Amino acid sequence: MSSVAIKSFSLSSVTKNVCIFSSIILVITLYYFLNYNTIITSYINYIPSTNIGPKQCNFSSIESDGWFCESDSDWELRKVIDRIQNKRNRISDSRHMFFQNNWEPTIHCTFEQRIGNPGDGGKWICDIHRFTQMNMTNLLIYSFGSNGDFSFEKAVNKILPKAEIHTFDIGYFTCPANVCIFHRARLGNGKNGDSKSLQTVMDELGHKSRSIHILKVDIEGGEYDLFEELFNHLSDNQVTFPYIRQILFEIHLSGSIQSEESTRRTHKLFELFRANNYAIFHKEVNLYDAHSVCEFALIRLNPLFFISHR
Repeated sequence: MSSVAIKSFSLSSVTKNVCIFSSIILVITLYYFLNYNTIITSYINYIPSTNIGPKQCNFSSIESDGWFCESDSDWELRKVIDRIQNKRNRISDSRHMFFQNNWEPTIHCTFEQRIGNPGDGGKWICDIHRFTQMNMTNLLIYSFGSNGDFSFEKAVNKILPKAEIHTFDIGYFTCPANVCIFHRARLGNGKNGDSKSLQTVMDELGHKSRSIHILKVDIEGGEYDLFEELFNHLSDNQVTFPYIRQILFEIHLSGSIQSEESTRRTHKLFELFRANNYAIFHKEVNLYDAHSVCEFALIRLNPLFFISHR
């Protein structure tokens, strides 16, 4: 056989193989394209339920104190995810990159919304429309720490115009008309200096028997004393704990970058939240001081959410 014939045969074979391979790739590509949804579904063991009515979400409604309405299967998956993430939430005591390594959200809100300034001062709220959807009346909102910035209060007032909003700060400021009521006060545990605890504030305003629907806290490190006094006061004296639906707060790590004392206190604080039926639904690092300051948002659930198993 001549060399020309051999080359021709070789090229013919290569061309044939290339055509066959290309055809196979084309068929596979078309198959995946035409059956994309079926293929994706086969790799996902869970598909969220839709169009759930109030009568079909009894399980989630009870365990969220009426906040969420989901099918039993959806809610059970929420609980599984919550437990998995919570076990991974205390990883390191190291202050360096503390918020990178610890305390991520364990539950998620479908329509969470950032309220207030787009930068520092704004807070995330879980499904704020639910306050009106659930026909809640007598809405009470506390905003601890404003420094004269009332963007949060104005944004909440626009969405919930009938809500009663009280703003507190150590400075002298005036709330915008028909938006909020301003109080000059230093918030803390009520023991250090002239600070006032949350319980004291509620007593003074005649709110002792009321629920707080949103508690916003931005008091530059005083959040530790405030929350520790609140939770420890409950366990020590067995007093009635104020029902706070959502807590939105900025937390500050103190001490040097090498110190782990502040991180251990931070771990204990989040464990206190968990022990008192709060789950994290949002986390946002404050880039003004990313190593030391972080924003968190928590929602209160029924104790059954944390202890029941199906």
